[in-house]
Amino acid sequence: MKILVIPVIILLLFLNISYAQIELFKGSVSGTITDMMSDFPIQGANVSIETQGKNAVSDANGLFRIEGLKSGTYNISVNHAGYKSGRKEVTIVQDILLEVKIKLSPSEIETGEITVSSVRYETMLKDIALPLEVVSDDDILRRPVNNIAEALDNKPGISLTRDGIWSADVSIRGISKTGVVILVDGNRVETATDLSARLSMIEVSDIDRIEVIKGGVSSLYGTGAIGGVINIFTKGGDFSNKTLLTGSLVSGYNTVNKNASGWLSMNASSQRWYAKLTGSMRSASNTMTPDGELPNSQFKDNNISAYLGFKPVTNHELRLTYQNYNAKDVGIPGGYPLFPNNALVTYPQEKRELISAEYRIKDITKSFKNFSVKYYYQHILRDVENIPYTVQIKPAGNGQPKQKISVLKIAPVGNHYTNGILAQTDWILGKYNYLIIGVEAWQRSLDSKREKEQKIETFDSAGAIVVSTLFKTTGEKPIPDAEYRSIGAFAQDEMKLLNDRLKITIGGRADQIRVTNSVTFQPYYEIVNGVINYSPAGQRKIWDAKEADDISWSANLGAIYSLSKSIDVTLNVSRSFRSPSLEERYQYIDLGSLLRVGNPYLQPEKGAFLDAGVRVWKSSLTFTGNIFYNTFIDLVAEVPGIYEGRQAAIKTNIGKARLYGYDFGVMYNFYKSFTAYGTMAYVRGEDTENSLNLPQMPPLNARLGIKLSVLNYVNADLNTVLFDKQNNTAPLEFETPGYVTFNAEFGSSRFKTGPVFFQVFAGFENILDKEYRNHLATNRGGIVVEPGRNFYAKLKLDF
Repeated sequence: MKILVIPVIILLLFLNISYAQIELFKGSVSGTITDMMSDFPIQGANVSIETQGKNAVSDANGLFRIEGLKSGTYNISVNHAGYKSGRKEVTIVQDILLEVKIKLSPSEIETGEITVSSVRYETMLKDIALPLEVVSDDDILRRPVNNIAEALDNKPGISLTRDGIWSADVSIRGISKTGVVILVDGNRVETATDLSARLSMIEVSDIDRIEVIKGGVSSLYGTGAIGGVINIFTKGGDFSNKTLLTGSLVSGYNTVNKNASGWLSMNASSQRWYAKLTGSMRSASNTMTPDGELPNSQFKDNNISAYLGFKPVTNHELRLTYQNYNAKDVGIPGGYPLFPNNALVTYPQEKRELISAEYRIKDITKSFKNFSVKYYYQHILRDVENIPYTVQIKPAGNGQPKQKISVLKIAPVGNHYTNGILAQTDWILGKYNYLIIGVEAWQRSLDSKREKEQKIETFDSAGAIVVSTLFKTTGEKPIPDAEYRSIGAFAQDEMKLLNDRLKITIGGRADQIRVTNSVTFQPYYEIVNGVINYSPAGQRKIWDAKEADDISWSANLGAIYSLSKSIDVTLNVSRSFRSPSLEERYQYIDLGSLLRVGNPYLQPEKGAFLDAGVRVWKSSLTFTGNIFYNTFIDLVAEVPGIYEGRQAAIKTNIGKARLYGYDFGVMYNFYKSFTAYGTMAYVRGEDTENSLNLPQMPPLNARLGIKLSVLNYVNADLNTVLFDKQNNTAPLEFETPGYVTFNAEFGSSRFKTGPVFFQVFAGFENILDKEYRNHLATNRGGIVVEPGRNFYAKLKLDF
């Protein structure tokens, strides 16, 4: 051990000496970012040196530091969600540390001057042609969201889908599930989507912001991004200007389901390193609706996240992340077509574990801006327990006695493993080109099984007395042991033309998808009264061992043209693709009701995406409006059919389909702190090959509200949600009526007592206790009545 300690100490001394030497003979700037009204420090503000490509993030004390600057005069730009951007001109002198103070004024409207990174590099929201929505941690804090899907539900073009209160997902302009890529800190979340869970296995209080690209972006993210991308950024640790030890606490309560929650974060940091640990717990009972209690809608969960970072030398960063999410006793309100109507279905345990390591090198040369490489491993456990309460009576006949067969339990379990690596380089070519080049590879492995437990009672010849009872467990493989591997290379170039009035983005990507599966027999085994048999009677082969290869390409062209300083128009054209998932290819799901069957011969979905928009960025008015038209070839959908003599939903390629519609959002600060806002979204989906409506299309919907500040101490948001009826339904769907709900949200300003800052939030959802149905939830068979009136309260402490 001593032999190892000595070289480690020598290495650390060398790194410290090297770090100090590199800092010599360079100018630096440091400073403090504060709130203009309260003079409190602002954490998480993005600080950049315009024209130099150097940036920093303010710490808990509002401090920032940017090093390695040549002598000269520069403009410092500062932006943060909820504030107007700030700018300050500074003069850098070699070997001198310049200190500045910058105050930001609160903004009554959402501006386009916030930093986003879903285009795989950091830039301003208003400089992106793609239709992009952003939800900040403050947005999440002010609402009583149970999961990420609920946090996104108030954005135009994004609609909530439900399989329960805990179990939820979203539809982006009519596309959901496998047509939308979900990432956590840049790491893909790959799991089954028949029962929504992807957006539920991430602690909402851990989130810094969520960015959603609406539309096909396979040119950046590969297979699956045919409908959009949800990029979730957590509150990972970060370096600070000086040594800090800070913490945060958030607690909350919702009356509608007695949901009590708590989240604690502890952070230690300096210029060279950081360490952060967060933990959370939640417990919720059944949800109340205007129609009474929603049975089996309870849940419990907890999460632990850890972040470590180290700077071995200047401009080099090593970042490590660990996330461990667990949910227990999660109720899934059962119902046809997925389950028998009287079934009791729960997730006894759901788990997501993520480990990632990333190494970054910044400002390598004047042109070679960044290099990063990341590896991640993610394990997702999906454990379902279905008590179907089904009983079959087999009458006597053909020499066989009468039998009573009771299905006691059906228990599918899936272990989803994903390994991925991403390497990317960023280049600044002259004054007008920003180029990224990268390679990405990931592989998902699936190990699944399903056990059906039965009690079989045999009667005497008179059919009156039970003469024998046996317990039988049938082991099945709902999906073969399989692997799904994707390898892709991508590049994108942003060009500025016509004195920056025109920005053009061109990108492309090529991917090779390889899918393999093992031979699968059904049933896999049987256990009768404790004796296992791996060659049971009636065993048959349902899937042969198979290998499949898909090679696909995608491309995008985006443009922003500035009509004036505050008005621009956008255009996006792209080609995207999605290779069918393991479940779509091989699933054989029998949960006691409708049979759901995959198709190994599915072709990749291919889509063409067209989007045009208008945006207004004024100090008192913002407007973003887009119209879109998407066409698809070989779109995968479930169609009714017969399989093995039973009613079934079978995966198939629809020859041709299209989606079209519009969405927009507006905010207008018309008097002092009074701001009116509204959104509207519409999408129409058509199977043009068969002249049918596409399934799972959200109806026309809108939101209207007004925000105001009371004496600069309390911020209020009064709003209404409006949904039209949906009568453009697909086969197996039914119509849903329109509805209107009213909500009120209140939040205090940030106050300080001693070393502790605190804020209080409260409000009402569905004030009138309106009974209504979400079309996308109802048609999944889970919830036919949405939650009723809810009063919520939250407390946040920073120390």
